[in-house]
Amino acid sequence: MKGCTGKLKQRVRNGDVLLHGCVMDSRSGAVIEMYHEAGYDVIFLDREHTALNSETILEHIRLARALEIPCMVRVAEISYAELNRVMDQAPDGIYVPRVRTRQDVEEIVRLTKFPPKGVKGFGASTCPAGMYVGWQPDGRKQLDFFNSEFVLGIQIETKEALENLEEILSVPGIDIAVIGNDDLTLGLGMPGEFDHPAYIEEVRRVIAACQRFGVLPGIACGEPEKVRFWKDQGMRVFWAAADIVSLWMHTQKQIDDIRKCLETT
Repeated sequence: MKGCTGKLKQRVRNGDVLLHGCVMDSRSGAVIEMYHEAGYDVIFLDREHTALNSETILEHIRLARALEIPCMVRVAEISYAELNRVMDQAPDGIYVPRVRTRQDVEEIVRLTKFPPKGVKGFGASTCPAGMYVGWQPDGRKQLDFFNSEFVLGIQIETKEALENLEEILSVPGIDIAVIGNDDLTLGLGMPGEFDHPAYIEEVRRVIAACQRFGVLPGIACGEPEKVRFWKDQGMRVFWAAADIVSLWMHTQKQIDDIRKCLETT
């Protein structure tokens, strides 16, 4: 299997548009195959708002690796145990939610880099990362990957993060900053008002700051017209689909269409 190749980091460096398909509910690897065959750019596995356990996350990462589609995991919190455990399963990157201050970002960088850049533990050949970045015969390949090619993403989703935006994005080592629409509108006192002019201006401010500091800006957005709108504004990363949402929407549309058809016969 090929894993931790650095291809995702190169696409980030290129400023490519990256469409993410999110796994929030599916335990079956069929969801990874679905996103791969549908043509998504990145698999996004969520640990923050789901009941997916570590074993399921690992098996999804393995299948993504086998299919050679990049995979990122949204972790649940900023802690050594959480970050180290997820990274050792060999995803191509992670997202960290609810970043609020420069100190938060500095701690993320410290926990995700090997010494001397940070304090990440070295599992060597005892974890998937050790096997798939070439532990044999030189363990330095694993060290080099996580210190230079691993993708670090953060979420801007609180009023405090907006107040500290320049300090947060100026920390070296952050690759992507994604707007969390639901929490950010909630924190700004306009829950769910994604089209509010004041909210749009705040998002534009995040995009401009990302561009100044060489961070790829992103947003949770799957409606085609809105994706096009935000792409034109400078967004490059889109959390464009979630498995459970797609399932509900298709199932509801199908039953509605069936009932309408039956009513006309």
